[in-house]
Amino acid sequence: MVDLSTVPSQALASRIMTVFFLSFFVFMATAWILGAKRKEEWFKRRTKYTLLNRRGIFGEYMNFGYPRTWQGLLVALGMYGLIFAIAVGYICFWPYT
Repeated sequence: MVDLSTVPSQALASRIMTVFFLSFFVFMATAWILGAKRKEEWFKRRTKYTLLNRRGIFGEYMNFGYPRTWQGLLVALGMYGLIFAIAVGYICFWPYT
């Protein structure tokens, strides 16, 4: 494990931003793999929208909502587990050069 106290803050911030953007790709790929039909069956989306919580086209595509079936729960846990594994591996264990 890398001692994060010796890592420059700019390098750490860039890795955190990289993980943040990779998480978008995980959500987009999962939405593409599942398809609209299974995503609608396995997840319940928000039904009440106001002016402050509207999303654009990519936001709606990545919006899963909350799981309503066990398949949805497995998909959600898989996505979050993958993002967590990428974050810990890239930030804590991948060597800084």
